[in-house]
Amino acid sequence: MTGEEFRREVTAEKAELTDDQREEIQQATSMLRALGLVEGQLDLFEASNDLAGAGILGLYSYEDERIRIRGTTLTPASESTLVHELTHALQDQHFDLGERFDDSSDSSESNALRALVEGDASRIETAYQEGLSDKKRAKLDEEQAAVGETFEQNVKDISQILRTFAVAPYALGEALLQLAVVIDGNDAVDALFRDPPKTEEHLLDPWTLLQDHDRALEVTKPRLGAGEEELDSGPFGAVTWYLLLAERLPLVDAFDAADGWGGDSYVAFERDGVSCVRIHYKGDNALDGVQMHRALRTWIAALPGAPASVQRVGPVLRFESCDPGPAADVGSQSSDTALQLALARTYVAVGFLRSTGERAASRCFAEELVHVFTPEQIADPNLGAGDPVIQQQIHALATACL
Repeated sequence: MTGEEFRREVTAEKAELTDDQREEIQQATSMLRALGLVEGQLDLFEASNDLAGAGILGLYSYEDERIRIRGTTLTPASESTLVHELTHALQDQHFDLGERFDDSSDSSESNALRALVEGDASRIETAYQEGLSDKKRAKLDEEQAAVGETFEQNVKDISQILRTFAVAPYALGEALLQLAVVIDGNDAVDALFRDPPKTEEHLLDPWTLLQDHDRALEVTKPRLGAGEEELDSGPFGAVTWYLLLAERLPLVDAFDAADGWGGDSYVAFERDGVSCVRIHYKGDNALDGVQMHRALRTWIAALPGAPASVQRVGPVLRFESCDPGPAADVGSQSSDTALQLALARTYVAVGFLRSTGERAASRCFAEELVHVFTPEQIADPNLGAGDPVIQQQIHALATACL
């Protein structure tokens, strides 16, 4: 079920789900439970419905090629949303996105393409907002603040991890495109639509696509044993690893481990009525595999009841986790901060590259900065102002990379 199809369902007066759609939602719920990311009673459809209904002001349909905007009058917020949806219409006109989404059978590639599509529309919407007059921008900010308050109220009972998964494609896709444009100009956008990112690694660290041209390593699908019934299978993805690890590890440790992603394959299954997931993982190199092995052992030790295990067989890590039960502690609820850390690294590189024109130095500086300062510090435009110690740290990091 694609994102646009889902949005059409949840914004309808009554959402009628097919058996296949209900099965997909049940599979996703089972996966979250197997990894200890949700607790208590969860209706994933209702949660996603609430997120979409609270946060979406408009949408473009790839089926009938029409834009729908919530409300009956144009306001600053609805005009900004219209810019976003018109961008989708242009994307579809030039790159046949509806057909490409329908033809995509690889969930990882489909998710990466979705992030590119939404990130590009968000990039154009951001540029539109930056061009508004002070008066109109103030009205937009006021309206968005009110929408934000309503959104937070409507989704306050939805776990943070679900909320982060919902916004991550928009945010990471926009960051990828901002870096691509700084490197190669607007032509880079068309190039990416012709040859889109293929994995979540390209979203977590855009340099792996724009400079390294990394592709996923081939990893065999885990086998099931007697009495195990398959629910779902496919690639797990670097972003998902990162957000998973961030719930029980220090953020930088989770970030470093996820950065070493080379490829994976998972199978979700049920055994004796309990939801489980089994994942085979390869790092980019032997050291990355060791780092992820260490991270997973720490993650397992922090999981109540420890219904999980990991073992290394040659270059492959074999990880398994099962539902720890309805009363499980879901972790630190750090997914939003984790996402901000990933975004900070890319945007620091964008800013440094604009200033220096040095690609390698920009990548180096951004990498070092996120290991020294917190996401909140990095987001502060006045970082280091009036503090000679911080200024000296930043200067030393920049000098070492140039």
